[in-house]
Amino acid sequence: MAKVKIVADSTCDLPIAVIKNLDIEIIPANVIFGDQMYSHYDISNDEFYQRLKKGEMSSTGVPAPKVFKTAFDNALKTADELIVFTLSKKLSAMFQTGTLVVNNFFDERVTLVDSETVTLEMGIITYLAAKKAKEGASKEELLQYINDFLIPNSQLLGVVNTLKYLKRSGRISTISWLIGSVLSIRPIVRMEDGLIKSPGKVRGKEHALRIMKKVAQKIVANKKSDSIIVGHSHDLESALKFEKIIKELPDAPSDIIIGEIGPVVGTHLGPGAIGFAWIGDFEEEWIK
Repeated sequence: MAKVKIVADSTCDLPIAVIKNLDIEIIPANVIFGDQMYSHYDISNDEFYQRLKKGEMSSTGVPAPKVFKTAFDNALKTADELIVFTLSKKLSAMFQTGTLVVNNFFDERVTLVDSETVTLEMGIITYLAAKKAKEGASKEELLQYINDFLIPNSQLLGVVNTLKYLKRSGRISTISWLIGSVLSIRPIVRMEDGLIKSPGKVRGKEHALRIMKKVAQKIVANKKSDSIIVGHSHDLESALKFEKIIKELPDAPSDIIIGEIGPVVGTHLGPGAIGFAWIGDFEEEWIK
């Protein structure tokens, strides 16, 4: 049977140890400070968030087609076929650039998949697909698993610490930012139809923590996979607290990954965000 390898762009935000263990090939996206452009892994998460906290402004960019080609060539040295995940094509040109490269340089050995999401949710899809690939699943089995189970049932829910970075990146208006800042409003965010949406808001850190604790209980009770990612943007302390909360719940998942949101998505969310990604159900009443 042909060996299948999973490739993903770096906005999946999986820990390096997981990437290495599952032999996932990564396409690094770009983060930009002023006139200095960094490949995703050329700047550490700590340096990136420290620079944001000091007031520097970052932006992001899609890597050049040659970066995709290099990643695909490298992956095909140890595999016969590739499944490539990109963040939602409604958020970035990553999928379109990957398609251009495949059409010009590769054949049916390389299959691109629009994950329809980003960061932790893209991470849980990539992680579970890579685990199944490592077990020896065929490309057809993997694509069925991805398209019929993982993507339709993947979920993301998080709370952003501040509206400042969403305003900088144009995700909210100046008026919304001013009102939110005065009232200490923190948006709840999730992915819907390939776009970042806000199904609700919380006021202050304590309200946010209460909502997320309630959501953690609902996630565990409605999960369809025994894996969950607890993610954060430069707030490991909060992520570890939620890991402990989840572990103490009845029927807790056995596989909990702590992931840090990297520079590309961190440009839009800023430091202090906390969230979960899982395979299962979600109801908006959980955050009421």
